[in-house]
Amino acid sequence: MKSTITLVPVLLALIVTAPTAMAREPYWEQHQIELSGLTEHQMLVLESTIKQLRLLEPGKLKIDRKMYTRLSRFNELFGFSFNGRDLAPWLLHRIRSISYHNSWTAAVNQHQGDFFVGDLFFTQLSPLERLYALIHEARHSDNDGYEHVKCPKGFKYVSSRQADLDLENVSACDSTPNGAYAFQAAFLFELFAYGIFEQNDVGLLYNSSISRVIP
Repeated sequence: MKSTITLVPVLLALIVTAPTAMAREPYWEQHQIELSGLTEHQMLVLESTIKQLRLLEPGKLKIDRKMYTRLSRFNELFGFSFNGRDLAPWLLHRIRSISYHNSWTAAVNQHQGDFFVGDLFFTQLSPLERLYALIHEARHSDNDGYEHVKCPKGFKYVSSRQADLDLENVSACDSTPNGAYAFQAAFLFELFAYGIFEQNDVGLLYNSSISRVIP
C-alpha cells in the first residue's frame, strides 16, 4: 500500500510533463495539404509565415498614385485586390504537400504542388523573403507550371538572394509576362507601394524580380 501511494505523484508528473504534439492550424486539413519531415520549430516558422501573409493589408499608398496605377499588376494577375485574407487561400490552394529536404535551394515546387523546403528557408531567409518565395513557387502549380527559361547572354542583373550566382545562361528568367517571377514582382510591388516592410529593401527586391521577366 505504501509503495502504491508513493508511485502516484511520479506517474502524475510523467503525464503532466510528457511532450505532446503541437496543434496544427486547421487550414492544412481544409486544403488537404500533406506535411512531412518538418520539426516543430520548422512548423512554427511555416505557420508564422502563413499568419503574416493573412494579416497583410494595403493601408495608405506611400508612392505616387499615377505610378502605382501604371506599375501595379496584382489585380490583373491574381484576380483580386491586394489583401492577405484572399492571398493566403490563393497560396494554400496551390499546395498539395510540404516536405523538408536539406537541399541547395530554399524552396522548390515539384510536380505542380509538391513543395520541398530546405534549411535555407528556415535559417537564412527573412520573413519577407519567405513570403515571396512561397508566392513564387505557388505560381508553378498553375497550368503547365510556367517553367523558367535561361537568362539571355549578357544578362546584367544580379540575384538578390544568391549574390555569388551569375545569372547569364541560367534557367532563372521567364519569357512570359505572367509566370512565377511576374507574380513575385507583383506581390513585392504592393508591399513597396503601401510601405509594408522596409520600403527600400522591398523596392530592391522588386527591381531584381521584375528584371527576370524578359519581354
